[in-house]
Amino acid sequence: MLVIVDMQNRVLDANDKNYVPCAKQLIPKIQQRLEKARDAGEMVIFTKDIPIENKDESEELFGLQIIDEFAPLAGEYVIKKNYYALPPESLINVRALAEEKKQEKKRIEFTGVEANVCVLANVLALQGALPEGNFYIDPDLVTGNQLIEETLELLSKFNIEIKGVSDSK
Repeated sequence: MLVIVDMQNRVLDANDKNYVPCAKQLIPKIQQRLEKARDAGEMVIFTKDIPIENKDESEELFGLQIIDEFAPLAGEYVIKKNYYALPPESLINVRALAEEKKQEKKRIEFTGVEANVCVLANVLALQGALPEGNFYIDPDLVTGNQLIEETLELLSKFNIEIKGVSDSK
């Protein structure tokens, strides 16, 4: 399973408060990983961060759309969230889908932005919903504005395999 966290147009917009300067550098790397997932028939989930004040107009706002390079295909899942982590009902749905597709015990890889907030929150939330999964992060496929290395080190303490971190599971 591949989870792409919050790769939306606003993280590429220097005028947006959610701008992540290094996000543009992730695009070709995540594209390559996404193609590999698609070729292998992996379950693909995109999280889409919708601020609560925009929840009713999110479909029209360009900044809140997933960037074109990652346009979800039919059969892939886009899950909206109004806070940092996936809402409980979405976690229940993801668990059911993963069980149906027999992917709940497989590798679950996270990529995307704001490692210290949204990636962190979603990894831990999904780990609670899929405790038998093998969670993995390649540091080359996540970024953020601060505390990236510290966040990855912390996640390794939660049995998340971090490529290149020796304390990982």
